[in-house]
Amino acid sequence: MTTVSGPRPYPSAAPSQDTGNPALVSALSCVGLSPREFVRAINDRVVAVGHRRLDVTAGYNWCRGAVPRSPLVRHVAAAVLSDVSNTGYTVENLWGQAPAGVADPLQSQWATDDLVGPRDLPDVLDSAASWSSGSTNVATMRAATPDQLSAAVWDAMRQQDRRVLGSGGDHAERVDPPLMTVHEEHLKSLRRLDDKTGGGPLSQRQVRIALFDVITLLRTSSYTPDIRTRLLRTAAGLAQLGGWMAFDGSLAAAAQRYQLLALRFAQAAGDHDTVANVLGMLAYQHAAHARPAEALRFATSAVEYSSHGLPLVRARALGRLATAHASAGDIDAFRCAADQCRHLIAQRTPDDPAALYYFTDDQLAAESGHALVELASSNPRFTRKLLAEAADLLSPMVSEGTDGEYKRSAVLHGIHLARARLLAKDTDATAHILTSLAGQLPGVQSLRCRDLLINVRRSAGRPLRSAHRTDAIEAVDQALSAA
Repeated sequence: MTTVSGPRPYPSAAPSQDTGNPALVSALSCVGLSPREFVRAINDRVVAVGHRRLDVTAGYNWCRGAVPRSPLVRHVAAAVLSDVSNTGYTVENLWGQAPAGVADPLQSQWATDDLVGPRDLPDVLDSAASWSSGSTNVATMRAATPDQLSAAVWDAMRQQDRRVLGSGGDHAERVDPPLMTVHEEHLKSLRRLDDKTGGGPLSQRQVRIALFDVITLLRTSSYTPDIRTRLLRTAAGLAQLGGWMAFDGSLAAAAQRYQLLALRFAQAAGDHDTVANVLGMLAYQHAAHARPAEALRFATSAVEYSSHGLPLVRARALGRLATAHASAGDIDAFRCAADQCRHLIAQRTPDDPAALYYFTDDQLAAESGHALVELASSNPRFTRKLLAEAADLLSPMVSEGTDGEYKRSAVLHGIHLARARLLAKDTDATAHILTSLAGQLPGVQSLRCRDLLINVRRSAGRPLRSAHRTDAIEAVDQALSAA
């Protein structure tokens, strides 16, 4: 564990370019980040909440003694170093104490704060109201460690509901079914927005505002037991969507907190389908971050929790388990889970959860194609076969989604198709797909897609230049600079 020194005096005037910032230099050395990599990690967070991207050379100036003017940047810098090192860096550690009379409006927060241990539902609603009111800047939040997150999930799945909600006081306004329907339809519209554009800052804000509205109704209004359940289910759906958008916006800590709230609300509503779906989503997110052990843990829990649910709910959990096995490099376990998922997904019913509207045969094929690309990377003996199979599965989803309802998914799966073609050393196909992706990127606000595309472009740079396909590189660079 990195040792963090005590606070340094905050520069009262211009930073000293002679002495530099030894605390920051030491911290970067301890975590193995260059100044450029440090700024890129900060940019992932500040851009996700709607702020301008920093020049990647800014980190060198900070090491020489300059202090970021923005409180947000200073706090995000401390959070980035804390997450990478699993150590509690603070703004004071890196840049010293603020001058007397200078207010710092930002405070760092853990994803699990107020969401660990036995909590009454009203207390959880109070924490959720503070979170969704916008008083906490999600970019400065610290991600939970695997043990912290597992403990918080365990507690959330055992949420106690010992106090009655819905009295709201003598003058409370009543939530009637027509208003409840408006909020449920709003959730559906926000899901469709995510399908098209991804988790951009404005989309995330719309979900947060909608969640705050529903939580306010739960805390201050009166309603029947049936409306209470519908309010909690809608809050769970909004929190789950917020977690997905935060993940899509490269805000891992915020994604964790949203999902923990979704678990608490769903458990209080007796909504076991959503509980299983959130566990599966946590598994998917850990697989995407190359953490197969945690991915398998949450996916296995999702399968167990959904074992008595509807076929589509069980299929969704098994699909997440297949993805988790792929992240661990286990071909046989992946195929077993994927086959079971494929069998169950064909048994759709009119009572299937609204949140799983997107989970079709085509979606499963695309997810399986992505998983096969991961397996090809970790199983060199079967690389050629796995990549060919992946391309067959990914191609239809990419071409059909270009102008449809799932534009963000089309871009995401197109990136994985480009990876498959690149790994297969098919430079012409790689160039063709990258050129197509460059044309699709406008309007897709997914920072995750942007980061994945940057990684593919870097890997493809030399092969494409050797094949005289610099046109594809230029097209992607232009699209990324305009995004």
